Amino acid sequence: MSEFVTIRNVTSYKKIFASPAGKAKSMYAAIINVHDLPVEFENWLDINPREATETSGVAKKIRESLVAQPEAFVFKNRGLTLIANSVKFDTDTAKLTLEMSDPSIHGLLDGGHTYKVVRSELANSENSGENLKGAFLRIDLLEGFSDLDEVVDIVEARNRSAQVKDQSLEELRNHFEVIKDVLKSEAYSDRIAYKELELLDESDAKKDIDIKEILSYLVCFDAEQFTDSKHPIIAYSGKARALKHYVANRDRLEKYTTLLPKILQLVDTIKLELPKAYNAGGGKFGRLTGVLSAKDKLPFIGATSEFQTPAGFIYPVLASFRALVGVHGKTCTWKSDPVTFFLEYKSLLAEAIGEQAIEFRNPNKLGKDNATWRLCYALIALEVAKKNL
Repeated sequence: MSEFVTIRNVTSYKKIFASPAGKAKSMYAAIINVHDLPVEFENWLDINPREATETSGVAKKIRESLVAQPEAFVFKNRGLTLIANSVKFDTDTAKLTLEMSDPSIHGLLDGGHTYKVVRSELANSENSGENLKGAFLRIDLLEGFSDLDEVVDIVEARNRSAQVKDQSLEELRNHFEVIKDVLKSEAYSDRIAYKELELLDESDAKKDIDIKEILSYLVCFDAEQFTDSKHPIIAYSGKARALKHYVANRDRLEKYTTLLPKILQLVDTIKLELPKAYNAGGGKFGRLTGVLSAKDKLPFIGATSEFQTPAGFIYPVLASFRALVGVHGKTCTWKSDPVTFFLEYKSLLAEAIGEQAIEFRNPNKLGKDNATWRLCYALIALEVAKKNL
């Protein structure tokens, strides 16, 4: 259903460009007083790749510019850019009407921080925006775009002044919908940030689980790309590389997403139980290089570990349970419950990681060492074979 958003008292308006060859795509520019900035734009922020927050460094600079020199704001600020289904301007009433119908392709694609700051200052109970009477704002309008990929390309190009992260663009393309569906019933689902600067609630708290982290865990279980001799070290060495691997293989990897709830449970179970297993075997986990004797809250199982375990320890252990993944055409299943399997053989893995940690004395080098990944995988693959799974 379409929503018609009206901007009144437009100070200046011009049609800048219309596509040739009869294509119904046009570009407009308008100047308005900030007091006439529609509150309805709040409903059309989905296509902005960044979650706008009034407390960010960018927002603070915008506010300083707006409040200190309101008359110069229109010259200093880049303004807003919106995509609308249609743009109509009434020259007699100086009224601009935007029709927007699809939140995935229509709305504010650039200038989210500016919009938030201006609306906040206007609502300030102390001055009711009185000091902003001389402040004007530029609005660029794009009309006639209906293809999602084309819109995402525009969003990416328009946000290059502060590079949009790849996961934000993937989110705009709806490429994480299958993951959202798989994890929607999990207690931590609302804490996952699918795009940068995504907020948890109205308190401006950021969501603390990055989708890139989840994808890096998923890549560890790509049983078609990685083998007993080729291991997914990219999952540890760089979250951006893991994201690229997912994007490049998304159609194939979507079947693995059904494994995610158990994968994430396994991640936190390793963090909780690996130190205990190592200590139970006579070692002192807290003395291994890189281990912090500080509490680590584990969101996927709702527990707390007494240690913060280096990621370089976790990933080779996690990826070893790729041996439990069965691929059947377009579906994936577990040969056996990986958490139960880990609890049964955690002592073997703890001993192996502990020995490697003592040898390397550098968690980062350990996490990138192919021999360590191969050792952990071989331990689990052998037990899988023994059980004839």
